Amino acid sequence: MKHPHALNPSALRQHAAAHRAMALAALRANSSLSIRLKRYNDHMAKARALEAEASTTPTRNPRTALSWIKSGQSVRIDALNLPDHLRYTRAPAVLEATGGEA
Repeated sequence: MKHPHALNPSALRQHAAAHRAMALAALRANSSLSIRLKRYNDHMAKARALEAEASTTPTRNPRTALSWIKSGQSVRIDALNLPDHLRYTRAPAVLEATGGEA
């Protein structure tokens, strides 16, 4: 299954905006307060997750990833298999240990 918004930050932000609109609509719905609050929280959680995904920038450079980690930014690792995942997670640690000379 192909997701057309998977690599498009603009589409992710539009999707997040739609969930925010659905969250506000859920507050005005003709339902009990607990149901409205649950629907609002569910849509806002989806919107926050989509915004976070849209704000991440992919990189394969371990020096860039290390600088992001040092600055407090989150880093998401997209690896196809376990060896790739381990290589991507160990590379910044090796750079840190060797002072960026690896």
